[in-house]
Amino acid sequence: MYDILIPESFPNLPRAMQKLQQMFANDTLQSPLFVKFLEEDPLLCANILKLVNSPHYGLSNKVASIHHSVMLLGSTIIRGIVMAAILKKSFLLDLSPYNITIETFDSICALRVKLLNIWLIGENIDIQALSSAAFLMESGKIISANAIMSRHLKKKFTDLLNENSVVEAEKILLGIESYTLAGILFEKWEFEKSFVDLISNIAMPQTNEQQVLHILSLLINTQGIFTKESIQIASELLISYDMNVEKLQQAIKTIQKELP
Repeated sequence: MYDILIPESFPNLPRAMQKLQQMFANDTLQSPLFVKFLEEDPLLCANILKLVNSPHYGLSNKVASIHHSVMLLGSTIIRGIVMAAILKKSFLLDLSPYNITIETFDSICALRVKLLNIWLIGENIDIQALSSAAFLMESGKIISANAIMSRHLKKKFTDLLNENSVVEAEKILLGIESYTLAGILFEKWEFEKSFVDLISNIAMPQTNEQQVLHILSLLINTQGIFTKESIQIASELLISYDMNVEKLQQAIKTIQKELP
């Protein structure tokens, strides 16, 4: 068993994220200060606009400003995009152990947020908070991929993936799956406990919100998007969760029509 050193091996919270966390704690993400904070980093602005204008968000007109981005998507989703961008700067980016590129990784994150917003619209659930978690829930894979590559374990991991799910392969090789890993990182970085709990328990969900994220992880992941098997498993789980299966299936069909 190969264990990742936790939390000693993780970098400290980057200064930019510290400031963002302070804004979130002080409930100032809706203020002009948040937009100004984003606009001070040209590379971050470019990343936000690239994602906002991607087909996954389905916006009819091109978005050209950070202010407009915040107005359209909401500060919580933008916060998730910003956190993901900062996280990528903190670790070596090589997701080849999962057989995906960074572009595919970003697409998975954005597609989950889109499904979430179509599926649960009108439901009595905090979609904004879940959207941020949905966008960041795969962050642990950046860390685990880094550990796999640095220890020259890529082939062993690939072999494990041939006969196991991603979660099972991660546990066998590293002694921890990437959702728990992400939760530990965010806890170290002093994210709010509710957010840490959401991320940490995706593989073994207990609450309704965790169950929603678990469904997203089944339907859209590094091994496939909306496969026949994953839709069947997700539908059966929704029945056990006492949730509306038809509404999810309709949301999936809506998105499938827009996929290349």
